[in-house]
Formats: sequence, C-alpha cells, structure tokens
Amino acid sequence: MFEKIDKYKASIIACLICFVLGAGCVFTIYKTKTSDELEKFQTIYEILKDKWYYSNSIENLDTQLVEQAISGMVDFETDAHTNYFSMEQASQFSSSLEGSNVGIGMTFYLDANNNMVCKKVFVDSPAEKAKLRSGDVLIQVGDKICSENDSQDIISYIKENENKELKIQYVRNNTLYQTSMTPCSYDATVVCEMYDDYGYIILNSFSENSAKSFHSAMKRLEKEGIKKLVLDLRDDSGGYLTSVLDIASCLLEKDSVVFLEEKKQETIEQKTSNEYDCIDMDSIVILQNENTASAAEVLIGALKDNLKDKITTVGTTTYGKGTEQVSIPFEDGTSLKYTIAQWKTPNGTSINNTGFEPDIEVNRDEVISVTYKQMEKEEIIEKDKVHSNAKALQIYLDYLGYNVDRKDTYFSIESSNALKQYQMDHNLEATGDCDEKTFQLIASEVLLKINETHLDVQYDKAISLIVDMS
Repeated sequence: MFEKIDKYKASIIACLICFVLGAGCVFTIYKTKTSDELEKFQTIYEILKDKWYYSNSIENLDTQLVEQAISGMVDFETDAHTNYFSMEQASQFSSSLEGSNVGIGMTFYLDANNNMVCKKVFVDSPAEKAKLRSGDVLIQVGDKICSENDSQDIISYIKENENKELKIQYVRNNTLYQTSMTPCSYDATVVCEMYDDYGYIILNSFSENSAKSFHSAMKRLEKEGIKKLVLDLRDDSGGYLTSVLDIASCLLEKDSVVFLEEKKQETIEQKTSNEYDCIDMDSIVILQNENTASAAEVLIGALKDNLKDKITTVGTTTYGKGTEQVSIPFEDGTSLKYTIAQWKTPNGTSINNTGFEPDIEVNRDEVISVTYKQMEKEEIIEKDKVHSNAKALQIYLDYLGYNVDRKDTYFSIESSNALKQYQMDHNLEATGDCDEKTFQLIASEVLLKINETHLDVQYDKAISLIVDMS
C-alpha cells in the first residue's frame, strides 16, 4: 500500500518538473536539483509532511499534499475550463460524455396518483420501439405497481432487469394498454417528434452516439417530406467536437466549414465529416438559453454562418464557451482537462465569454427559471424574515393561485397568510411558516402543474414561428 503511494507521489512530482522544464528527468523527492520554484515546492512539501503539527492527524497526508498542489496549479481565473479531476470527478465527467443509459428510454413526471407520465421518448430506445409516446401514463412495470412504489425504486428495478423482458401497463386516452419492453443500454441524447409539416428535435448533448441518433431522426423527417425543423439546444452543455462535426454533416453540405480551431501555432478549418449525408431543411428555428454551451454553440455558429437566412434563434443569450479542451487520464483514475485551443465560427467570430444573442429574445417563465436550495429537515422559512428560498416559495404560491405581495427573498406577512391558506387547503398545520416538508410539497405540486399545462413560452414561440414559415 505505502509503496504504491510513494510511486504515485514521485511520478506526479516528476511530471510537474517535466511540465515546467520541458525535458525528461529522473526525480527523487529529497535530492533532485530543480528550479527555485520547484525547490520551494519541495521544501514546503517536506515541512508539512514531517514538521507540521497536524501532520499525524491527516490520513495519507503525502498524497493529499500532492493532490492539493495539483488542484491549485490549474486554478486560473483566465481559464475556468482547465481542471484537475479526482477519481470520482473524472468518472462523473466521463459518464456525462458517454450519453448512454440503461433503461426503457423515456423521461417522465409523476401525476397526482404517483403514476409515471411519459414526457419524452429517446430515439431508438425500447420505449420508442414499443410506440410509447408523450402523455402515456405508466400504471405497472413488471410486478411493480407505480402508484405503490417510489419512482427511484422503479428505475432501479428497470436497471436490474437489463436485457430481460418486462410487461408494461399504461393508459392512453382513458384506455388501458399492455406492451413489453426489454431494458437495455440506449442513447439518451436525442428526442424526435414529427407533426404535420415540421419536426421537433431535442439534442441534450454531443456524446459518443448522438450523431447516429440525430441522423436517424433527420432521416425520419426526410422520409415524411418534412422540410422545417425546430432544434432544441436548451440546457445542452456540449460534449465532443467530433460529434459536432458529424451532426453538422446532417445539416450542411459536404466540405462546409463547421468551425475554426485556433491553436497556439496554427488555425485549422474543421469541416463536415463524410460519415453522414446532408438532409436539406428550408427553415430551422433553434431554441437556446443561458445553459447552451460549448459544442452546442459551435453548432449554432456553423448553422448561422453557413445557412444564414434559413436560421432563426429563439430564447436567451448562450453561455459563451469558446475554448476547446482535452483530457489526460492517469493510472490512478484521476485526470487533467486543459485548454488547447480557441474556436471561432466559420466567419471568424469568437463568442468566448459573450455567447450568441438570440434573434428573438424570449425569457422563460419565472416559475420555471427560479432556483432554490435543498432545505434541511429542521430548516424553516419564517414570516417577516429573509430566507434564500423565500423567493421560490412566493413565486410558487402565486403560480398556484395564492395571493402574495412580493417575490424576493423576504418572506412577508401577506405571503405568510397566503401560505396559511395553502396549509389549510391541504390539511396541514396553518402556521404561516414553511418547513422542509411543506416546501417540497409545494414544489412538487408546481412541477406537476407545469408538466400538465406544458408551460414553455420559449417553445411556444418557436412553434408559432416555424408554423408560419413558408
């Protein structure tokens, strides 16, 4: 155990020296001559390890000192996207880029009876193959009755039955149906819906299999003769640039420039790949928001510069990440992600730290955009006091039809009276103060109403635009 730690420590410090000096070397902790900066690092390391008062109270101190040193070394205000990842962080980051999941392939919300209501179905997933669609209410999954089980338990049950057939009971238009699905690994990044004369595609991220799913979706539109598209890139934080090139190939002619990759020594034109064929659209409306970032912004720039008048963007200004990173994994499971280039649109525009402004600005309804922190069990939002969740609470009460006089972090007396009325309506103790249980009840009721009423003003605007386009 100790031998492994010492080897890891020595290899990391050797790497640090190679990084600074640009040359290979043999390095030992105590006897190597280095630059003044690295001698200082070595001196501080030895003092903290051997002479520091608290050194005996910290487990694996030598490893922790090196880990903290590396974390500090990559912490620059000028580049928030160069990061050192611990084993857990590296695993999470890698998983987020895979874009795959095990299950039946749908998103859902819970209705008032705790049944699972289908929201969106992913392309080529078991749910799509079983012809499940938005609005279907799942009553039973295998031997699990939805209303009698926690949704997380049902999700775990589905994953545990990977590659095993499960009978599914669901209700559509007040009629009970039964089908079978086999949970398996599927791409959880693309949703495709077709309407009379336009298609609606959601692209959640640019992952390993996103291009394949996206091309499958586009071929469906082509088969139906659909020439108008709403492309939803909201909350798409990006992914692989290779995936961008492939997805752009589905929408742009061959040899079109997708982006300019500006490295330290040269600028490279990155063009569409030959993996997928272009499916021409007459009009594309892109939905974007403040969480649309990185690879998603690359695609927006490529479409705006190449297709010009065919493109209309709706929503809010995008995140503004105009740099490119690569990841270097280490044997112990950690990794370094660092910036190697800046990218620009085909016309040479940089959106780093600025983002793309929408052609038509539409802000999300405040009940959707407001955020809150998870409350502790003993935590209380008290009347006539300030609380970080008071803003969300008052917005939620207003959305549910209760009279509040403000929507900020001060929980007013009048808003407290509104809460009292809510508590009485739900057979709760009418204190006018909000504990964790009451807050979660209100938040759940709001989420249910949002889903049932399909509240989405940005989407509504995009649809109205695409319908009116000739």
